[in-house]
Amino acid sequence: MDTSGSSNSWDILARMAPNFHSWARPKTALFLLFFYLITAAIPYWLTNQIAAWRDVSMFNPEHAIDGMIPYMPWNIIFYFSFYLYFPIVAWYGSKSGRRRDEGLMFHQTLTASTWIACLVFIFVPVKVTLRHQVVFQDDLFNPFMTALHSADPPFNSWPSLHVFQSTLILLVMRRWLIGERKWTMGLSIIVWVCWALLVLSTVGIKQHYVFDAVTGLAFALTVWFFVCKPRLNQIEY
Repeated sequence: MDTSGSSNSWDILARMAPNFHSWARPKTALFLLFFYLITAAIPYWLTNQIAAWRDVSMFNPEHAIDGMIPYMPWNIIFYFSFYLYFPIVAWYGSKSGRRRDEGLMFHQTLTASTWIACLVFIFVPVKVTLRHQVVFQDDLFNPFMTALHSADPPFNSWPSLHVFQSTLILLVMRRWLIGERKWTMGLSIIVWVCWALLVLSTVGIKQHYVFDAVTGLAFALTVWFFVCKPRLNQIEY
């Protein structure tokens, strides 16, 4: 079976990878990972640069809760843990058989929904004005916070891609691990706690408003239940 035989595959991918199902697993995982980096990560960076250049904010979603949440520099660890989600889901999605079709479809859905978020970033931009609450200290976390502020302008606020993408990845990973009977109670607790700390980190390092996290979660659940999960269920092998 090849990508051209799957109704869930984009035509351009069928042309780029006609022998997708015959590839070795490491090659497939790298393909899925770089597919995401090229089609989703680059558009995110571009829209953030455009928003920073325009320097326009359509509304202010700041709530009293945002001021009540203290700056927690140690949260940067969980904020950066976000980048581990992508190689993990690419590896699990590269398993042979039906899983490989599901992995490809999931990455297509992740990309397409990220494009929708990028349209929000462009047409309804919001500037995060919480960075004045960040207290830089001579500690372990200071270089990471400095690097983050230098590389990431305070735009592309809502919906939070950290929350949206991590939630969507976690939901598909849960599905796959349940299918393999590997989703144990212990693993479930560890995974959800780490995810909750990642969500907390978006507001704990003053990178996002609470509004951004809430809309990111709502967007993820909408995409999962109305787009991603139904398409996964339609895949036959």
